[in-house]
Amino acid sequence: MAKTSDKTSARNRARQALAEKQRKRRERDERIEAAATRYFTAADAIAKARLDAGEAIKALIDEGEPRGEIAELLGISTRDIKTALDTLGDDQQEQVASAQDTHDEAPAEATGDRNVA
Repeated sequence: MAKTSDKTSARNRARQALAEKQRKRRERDERIEAAATRYFTAADAIAKARLDAGEAIKALIDEGEPRGEIAELLGISTRDIKTALDTLGDDQQEQVASAQDTHDEAPAEATGDRNVA
């Protein structure tokens, strides 16, 4: 009878240990997910702010303001202006490439291309 009791006790301890390990793993996964969410939210906000800055600077340039005066007005370097404009240009190129990729993936019927044998 003692052997059965020992086996039952051992199984219960093993189940408790497994449950504790699973609980800790779930808590860790939740912490990682929360940290990843915060990270990507911040990264997206930074990217959006950079684009907004580039658009603001481009608007001033389009109005004819020299880059040197814009830099002085904003209290930034002309290199910062170039970086902002490059970021804006990179985003526009990515949007064009994405639009082309979407067009390239369209079915032949949708684009009017048909192979007639």
